[in-house]
Amino acid sequence: MQRIVIFTALALFAIGAQAAELSKQALQGSWLILSMNGESDDENDKWEFEGDNFYQNLGGRRISPDAFTVKGQTIDLGYAKIKVLAFDGDTMTADMAGFTYELKKN
Repeated sequence: MQRIVIFTALALFAIGAQAAELSKQALQGSWLILSMNGESDDENDKWEFEGDNFYQNLGGRRISPDAFTVKGQTIDLGYAKIKVLAFDGDTMTADMAGFTYELKKN
């Protein structure tokens, strides 16, 4: 019985350690796009969060910023929303406009 209690406690700790709270602060910096819809992104494309602004860096070109807010598991750009499916502070899986992105913090 004691082993079950210890195992359960360790499992709950591991789950909690993998989860991170999605916030403006946690997003700050550059996020390398590893894949989009399961296909590798070899272009070194990124999402960048600086202060209140979200940039896309695609094909070496930085696209004009959009102001963003975070509401629950959603990054709100005003005209579009990014649904964050998984976030641990170092990696993120997100859905934007029906495309699923896998990202890693740089």
